[in-house]
Amino acid sequence: HTANLDKTLSQIADISDSFTFAGDTDMLGKAYIFDMIITGLILVVSFILIIISFAVLRFTISFTLSEEFREIGVMKAIGIRNIKIRGLYLTKYFAISVVGAAIGLVFSYPFGNMLMSLSTNSIIINERNTIFVNVICAVLVAAIILLFCLGCTGRVSKMSPIDAVRNGQTGERFRKKGVMSLGKSRLGGAAFLAANDIASSPKRYAVIIFTFFLCMSLLIILSNATASLKSGKLLKYFGEADCHAVTDIGDEVMKFMTVDGHEKVEKYLEDMEQTLAENGMPAECMTEYYIYTMIRYGEYESKTAILQGTGTTMDMYEYLEGTPPQNSGEIAVTTLLAKKLDADIGDTVTLSYPTGETTEFIITALYQSMVNQGISVRVHTDCDINYTAASGSPGMQIKFTDAPDDKEVLRRIEKIKELYPKFSSVKTAGETVSDTTGVGGAIDAVKKMSAVLTVILVALITVLMERSFIAKEQAEIALMKAIGMRNAKIYGQHTLRFFISAAAAVLLAELLGMPLTKLCFDPIFGTMGLEMGVEYMQNPVEIYAVFPVIVLTATAISAFLTSLYTRKIKSSDTASIE
Repeated sequence: HTANLDKTLSQIADISDSFTFAGDTDMLGKAYIFDMIITGLILVVSFILIIISFAVLRFTISFTLSEEFREIGVMKAIGIRNIKIRGLYLTKYFAISVVGAAIGLVFSYPFGNMLMSLSTNSIIINERNTIFVNVICAVLVAAIILLFCLGCTGRVSKMSPIDAVRNGQTGERFRKKGVMSLGKSRLGGAAFLAANDIASSPKRYAVIIFTFFLCMSLLIILSNATASLKSGKLLKYFGEADCHAVTDIGDEVMKFMTVDGHEKVEKYLEDMEQTLAENGMPAECMTEYYIYTMIRYGEYESKTAILQGTGTTMDMYEYLEGTPPQNSGEIAVTTLLAKKLDADIGDTVTLSYPTGETTEFIITALYQSMVNQGISVRVHTDCDINYTAASGSPGMQIKFTDAPDDKEVLRRIEKIKELYPKFSSVKTAGETVSDTTGVGGAIDAVKKMSAVLTVILVALITVLMERSFIAKEQAEIALMKAIGMRNAKIYGQHTLRFFISAAAAVLLAELLGMPLTKLCFDPIFGTMGLEMGVEYMQNPVEIYAVFPVIVLTATAISAFLTSLYTRKIKSSDTASIE
């Protein structure tokens, strides 16, 4: 317990030979950050589903009030006050919310277990008092739904007894119905009516577009996250150069942890390159070794990880500022370590090796890495370091120089396994990243679950909104039939306006998909030391083909099938004054 954490860590740094980690307690939680991503995603998915659920509830209440305008008008005509009428609806919604909350409480256990099974076993859940917490949550859900319903029934106050006589219409309108001109339009009849409906009622269709936008954005965010966490491009954030394959040489890594370990590693990589070339696989072989030591600048000191590549060049790594180290007296440090030491480019820092040696280096560049929670330095490949204190290596990396395609890389990996049977594993760069993070598969499972939910929600929202529109536009539909418009045209109009809304939502989601992904995941990676975020990958087939087809198809089919209800409306309904 201390009031000055940074100073305390600096003072105990020189007695830290007996332990490998010294940091604030909050940093311990960051060790499980990738496991926490899944839990966070489940919460994000749940939050978006809650928003969509309330949107659906609003549509349902609006549809109910539109259908029962006669009853509401008659009750007002005989003197029943607004609060009493709203009380009738609130009583009904209270009963529905209680039943729904009870059903949700029962199913929350198996559904919750299913969601948590998507996460890893590293997360420990406190299961005490879960029943009590779930009951409290169910009561809160019922209360929130009731309050939301209270707000949605405010439309009752605007209705009058005349609505019961004039079929839900007051007969008064002080603005132009449409904003488009049929005479100037080149669109067909159904397409013009659909576009004009959207342009004439922007607020109504904005709600639909926003809801579909949420559904589509969720899928794109999950797709980007999955593609990124399974991409070899993320290797650079783990302190490794770009490559095609990564091999785990097992216990052989220990034989390089000697005084002349660096030279032995170079010889091993040269032999590997020669063997691969002889077997038709020209490649550059490289590796990284980590050494944990102390670094000091002025009055500040910190424990850090030294990263040194063998078989690489300094320009193979990514830097945020400055220039790559040019000789053995220069180093690059992470932005987090620079802040911790209050140092910058051009400053001279001192590294104290576990062997007792100390060396001064000039900082020439800043970079970011997730190694050691973002606290690390990169020394030049020619720097003479005693590898007896090395902590290990992430593996031998292979970068083929003849630019093979993905299928050829997989074929070569199988051949390497035959050439080096003692290797523990040989994986692609993407598989290595996926195994390191350990959450790519789980996010993929959440994505697939969300895709199924999206189809259900899009269909449900479309059906509810279309039924609400049909009830509200009964007189207009009857008039169109009276002037000779065929049912097919009406079906086309009602289907197209939802299709156009869904298409606008899809386009908007695709434009904002990457910024939203950064908004959701940059803070997570930031806690691991990547303050500037990461380079996210995309799956173009999913984002620009599969997901849009899913959303648009579900919307079009639902809208078309629901629009068939207009067959029941006759031209004589224009004079209906029941």
